[in-house]
Amino acid sequence: MKRRSFLKLSTIVGAAVATGLSLEKLSLAGGTQEFVPLTGNGQELEATIDAKTGLVKPNPDIMMRNSACLGCYSSCGNRVKIDKRSGQILRVSGNPYNPNNAEPHLDFEAPLTDAYLAFSTYKNRGHMNRGTLCARGNATLSAHYDPYRITVPLKRAGKRGEGKWQPITWEEAVKETVEGGALFKHLGEDTSIEGFRQVYDRQTPLDPNQPELGPKSNQLVIIGGRFDGRGTITGRFTGAFGTPNNYGHAYS
Repeated sequence: MKRRSFLKLSTIVGAAVATGLSLEKLSLAGGTQEFVPLTGNGQELEATIDAKTGLVKPNPDIMMRNSACLGCYSSCGNRVKIDKRSGQILRVSGNPYNPNNAEPHLDFEAPLTDAYLAFSTYKNRGHMNRGTLCARGNATLSAHYDPYRITVPLKRAGKRGEGKWQPITWEEAVKETVEGGALFKHLGEDTSIEGFRQVYDRQTPLDPNQPELGPKSNQLVIIGGRFDGRGTITGRFTGAFGTPNNYGHAYS
């Protein structure tokens, strides 16, 4: 910002404070919030809203999706702003429908236009229903585009503990997990590793001398992170497989 522009803005803010006219009222006094495509590092608005009538005109190039945040165990709601042309996520904000993000929150049956109004100055809706996120929730955008984020299966490419990995396809990962075999023969290791197919045995004792250990299927142990909806899937899978060993990060 140039010095002249900064001084102009400071004058406007100072005048608003001196006269008791808030920036929100200044915005309302302007009438319609015009949609103007921004350049540089700015973002396009998801919608234009008439501050007097509440008329909402969504931007056809922007898609808004209400979802849930996995930044921590609170599992608050979030609202994801996506550029339809590139598929890129532009912003993550609070979900006005979720009581963890807004109080009072919007009714679940409220139309999506109300979600747009919740982030506007129309009838003070932005102060009543605007959803917010904590710093960790806002940081999920950076986590999504983290260059070190793991997005494909990784297979050990060196000795244990060396920290060397190589990407493989999902098809390869499923095949090796199910069929097993000498999976590291290319590294000079001849150990045969059992896959799901060999472990799936609900009749043969895991150890005949210790029958209390149960069947061979109990060799399968799932140790997950935080399930957040995935626990139902892993629970059904381990139940069908015949093992009780299904553990999460904070509960079992």
